[in-house]
Amino acid sequence: MIRTLLVAAALFVAACAASTYTLPAEDRAAITARIASFERAFVNNDTTEIINVIPPRMITAIAAKGGVPEADLRREMAKATQRVTQNVEVVSFGMALDQARFMTTSTGRPYGLIPTQTVIKSPTGQTLQSNNNTLALEDGGKWHLIRIDEERQINLLREVYPEFDGVTFPEGTTKVIG
Repeated sequence: MIRTLLVAAALFVAACAASTYTLPAEDRAAITARIASFERAFVNNDTTEIINVIPPRMITAIAAKGGVPEADLRREMAKATQRVTQNVEVVSFGMALDQARFMTTSTGRPYGLIPTQTVIKSPTGQTLQSNNNTLALEDGGKWHLIRIDEERQINLLREVYPEFDGVTFPEGTTKVIG
C-alpha cells in the first residue's frame, strides 16, 4: 500500500513538473524571429550574435562565478566560439519550431523544447550530425535560446532558473554520417 502511494506521488510530481502550454501567436512570432537571427549568425559564424541569444541572467551568473565584468565575458565567449568553430564547416543547421513542444514548469514559467539538427564537417573531413533540443525560455520580455545537450549547461540553467529542477531534458545524439 505504501509503495503504491509512493509511486502515485512520484507520478503526480512528475506530471506537475511540466504541463503542456499553448504558445500565444506573438510569442511564436518572437521565437521565430529569434531562431532566424540565430540560424543566420550560426551559419555566418557571427559569434557576437550567437552569444546574444543566451539569457542575460545566465551571462551574469557566469561572470559572477569568474569574477569578470559581463562585457569582458561576452567578448571572451565570442572569441572562444570563434576559435572552436574556425576549422569547422557548417553543412546545415536548423531548428524545427513546428515540431517544438511547449510546456510550463511547476512554477508556471513557459518554455519550449525545439528539435535542432546540426551537420558539420570536422577538420579531419568527417561529417557529423547532431540531433538535440534547444530550450526556448522567456525572460525580461524576450525569448532566449539555450543549448541543453551538456550536463554543465543544464546545471547552470537550474542554478539560475531553479524552477527547472524538476524538468527532464531529452538527450541529444551525435553520429558520423560521412
